[in-house]
Amino acid sequence: MGSIWTIARHTISESIRSKVALSFIILLGVILLGLPFASKGDNTVSGAVQAFLQYSVTSVVVFLSFLSIFLAKPISDDLSGKQILMLMTKPLGRWHYVLGRWLGIVCLNAMLLSVGGAMIYGLTMYLASKPPMDELDAKRLKTQVLQARHASNVITPSFAAAANAQYQKNVEVGKYSGLEYHNKTAEKERIRTQLRERWRVVWPLEVRVFNFEDVRCDKKPETMIHLRYAHTVSNYPPDEIVKYSWIFGSQEKGTKVYVAPRRDYIDRIHTVSVPADCVAKDNTLRVVFENVNPYIQFGEAQHANTVVFKGADSIQVFFSVGTFGGNLMRALGLVMCKLAFLSAVAVAFTTVFSFPVACLGAFSVLLLASTRSFILDSVSWVPEEGTLGVVQWMLNNMIRIVYFILPDFASFNALELLVDGRNITLMWLLMGIGSLVLIKTSILLLAGCLLFMRREVDEVSF
Repeated sequence: MGSIWTIARHTISESIRSKVALSFIILLGVILLGLPFASKGDNTVSGAVQAFLQYSVTSVVVFLSFLSIFLAKPISDDLSGKQILMLMTKPLGRWHYVLGRWLGIVCLNAMLLSVGGAMIYGLTMYLASKPPMDELDAKRLKTQVLQARHASNVITPSFAAAANAQYQKNVEVGKYSGLEYHNKTAEKERIRTQLRERWRVVWPLEVRVFNFEDVRCDKKPETMIHLRYAHTVSNYPPDEIVKYSWIFGSQEKGTKVYVAPRRDYIDRIHTVSVPADCVAKDNTLRVVFENVNPYIQFGEAQHANTVVFKGADSIQVFFSVGTFGGNLMRALGLVMCKLAFLSAVAVAFTTVFSFPVACLGAFSVLLLASTRSFILDSVSWVPEEGTLGVVQWMLNNMIRIVYFILPDFASFNALELLVDGRNITLMWLLMGIGSLVLIKTSILLLAGCLLFMRREVDEVSF
């Protein structure tokens, strides 16, 4: 372990003295310091903070990813300059050299990521300290951006019994008698899906009850929970503003009940905030949607608005489970897992190929790991007949082999959740450590060590 750490320390000091690394570090620092003054978002403080988080974290990821690849160049220099021969005369195993180089790059990345994370946090707090545009902006910044919130989706009824009853009724009236054959299970599932879709439609003057589970928040009046919803509306008024009410809480379960009359624009995402003492002791929440104009008593007309909530995530309850600082640390932890894997790719390639070839290979891996979904979707558009069908089969199998080895970086991208104030779970970070570091990175380092041990160190790399 002493030999590995010696190589690691030498790699860190060598990288800091390198003009390439120094250029990356200075450029990244300038960009981070300049972003708070360039990030405007939607001209609100909360929007500026979200824009800054989006661009700053992206900049850190891009610069450190590139730097991880370029920091493997000293391995190629040692081989081409024959300095490796001097190291091999010492009691130093070749696998010590490979692991030491990788550990040095990872440690330098960890230091730079820590400094970058501290700058992002400090500059975020600087932006957040500016006077908000209005009360809504201040509330959004505090409760929706600088938070670590968990989302609970609405419970969709199963409708299994209703689907069975409807199917039996259809059989009794002879609906399927004219068909030569129909799949009983598929027909029941079709009816069940139809009933679920109808349940998400709220007709004029109709009431719909939505239930939530596992709303594990602090149930105090000063604690706020947030209902976020998106809908489509038909037969809306000429001013495109629909009026209805949300009712939170259940008297049967002994909670406070809050009524929230609303005036909402159509085709937008809306949020309602209410005190958390409307949540029951068993962590359930009852929310009633009344498609009735609550302002009729003030002379406003009732329009025939039909409201449709599409998708499982069209209605969600958010509640705080942590702090922005902790969320940022976990997001950067996932970034560190990807950097550790990418560093192993660069080191493994450089021990076998010359640096230009290794650099091209590492960038190819970065591109493939970052665009997995796009590439798989692109291949699926190839026709399935004739010669092109054979090509598709070959491409699909080649891509499956490649992605069996390469990870999907998008599945460990927490930036969207960080910007939206959504909780980045510790379990997600542990999965990243296990998959990217303990498994994928270990396999790459093992392959790099084995190939380097079999290589003639005085040969020329191509």
